[in-house]
Amino acid sequence: MDLTFEIIDALWRPSFVLHQSRVRRQSLLLNVISWERSALNPKNRVDRLPETGVSQSRPRWRIDGSATFKTRFYAIPLDLLESDRLPPLRIDVFLPDQGTYSPALRQTLDAMTGVPLQHQPAVAALGISRYVCRVLDIYCSRDPTFLQRYLRLPFGSRIIINKVVPDVNKVDVAVEPNYTLEGLTTSIDHVHEAWTRNDVPTGRWPPTISLLDLRLVRQLHDSVALVKVLQCKESPELQNIVAIFKSGSDDFHHVLHELNLLLTLPHHPHIIGTPLAVVTKKSSFGAKQGVYGFLIPYLSSGSLRDVLPSRSLAQILDLSTKTRWCTEVTSALIHVFEKGKTFFSDLRPDNVLLDNAGHAILCDFEQRGSWHEWCPPEVLYPQYVESLLHSQQGSKIPGWDSLVLSYTRKRPTQATGESYVSSKNRPWFALSRQSQEKAMVYTLGLFIYCVFEGLSSVSPSLRYRFAIDPDISFPVFRRTPTSIQNIIRQCTSDAPQFQVPHSA
Repeated sequence: MDLTFEIIDALWRPSFVLHQSRVRRQSLLLNVISWERSALNPKNRVDRLPETGVSQSRPRWRIDGSATFKTRFYAIPLDLLESDRLPPLRIDVFLPDQGTYSPALRQTLDAMTGVPLQHQPAVAALGISRYVCRVLDIYCSRDPTFLQRYLRLPFGSRIIINKVVPDVNKVDVAVEPNYTLEGLTTSIDHVHEAWTRNDVPTGRWPPTISLLDLRLVRQLHDSVALVKVLQCKESPELQNIVAIFKSGSDDFHHVLHELNLLLTLPHHPHIIGTPLAVVTKKSSFGAKQGVYGFLIPYLSSGSLRDVLPSRSLAQILDLSTKTRWCTEVTSALIHVFEKGKTFFSDLRPDNVLLDNAGHAILCDFEQRGSWHEWCPPEVLYPQYVESLLHSQQGSKIPGWDSLVLSYTRKRPTQATGESYVSSKNRPWFALSRQSQEKAMVYTLGLFIYCVFEGLSSVSPSLRYRFAIDPDISFPVFRRTPTSIQNIIRQCTSDAPQFQVPHSA
């Protein structure tokens, strides 16, 4: 099946059962190609795209990655980057759904095959990534003042390509300043006042640093950038260090939630430490110093998502190392639950980093929840209903009202003091403490499975393709010792894969 953002977004959601006929029709239409729209027709071909790694045709823009299934690209202007003038402004490039491209362009630009890719070099090599760079090159050559205006754009502004057409000289590019996002920031004074009153000791507050005193090195993820610190007046020892800047791209609720959690959580050797600094920026209108995120140490060894399969394939991942990583992560989870009095809902190999000594470090405390394949049943099924409620696609189906009523009767509401963050992850926040612990044990079992099998995730995914994809799915065992298999089965005893269908 050819993949587009709309199709893949529909396929992974439980609401797919309600509109699978529409998705099937859309998929069939993508394969109906006339000569007028064929890739063999010369008029439909893109004349020239820059080659990756070829200096004479190297564009002045670089693609560091993408989000929203290749309709949002992290495009970096190299003229600003290489002259050390580029703060991490999160000005991304937005494209329409791949289904709107002509068949010829979908083929030429790798538009369909690239949808689930996550590995940065693979994303940068896509035809659509090179197309975006070429379009931006042309736009800058026609408007030599654009990069200067780029530096004055608000954080999170957008560059929009309204239609993907064969002739890159005819692409319509629009720049959309995002003053709304700036207005959503919370002032550092308000955060200080509220949090000092609520359990954050004054001595644990990190220094404040201006966003404009950071320089982008690389955008690693939707909410994670590698940056260099030019200066920090409150903490001069941070000058010239390279760190991770954790921020939001559409709002700042989860970033502030994570910052608060990290400031209140007691220290643990296998949990990412207290932030190095809080990142602020003065509002374009008024004097508010809004909080945009925070800095944490950069661990260059990366995450277990890539380390596990690469070392496993190279046969350099020994049993003692696997056991140590699982022990360290287990210790961190117990600390979060017992000392932090909260839960960790996002356990996956990509949220476990390695420090310079090769020890496991747990990160990502936004508490958004995890992918469906990582969710315990008591979280997964309510999450399905939340998704159905959000889509409202089933409102005319028999039994819909009773399904919704039976769930919403138990669901927390804004009237009971529900926060924005908890409203986005109701299934986890609604659990009792005992049930949260049980759910954490379930995800730990899946994590142990990935470690001992040397996998980037518990199963291959339609939504995501990594540098090395899993070639088996939980609970198939090939490398895991029997004793560890028993532990995994005990942790995940109520996994759907272990449930025996009842006979008629």
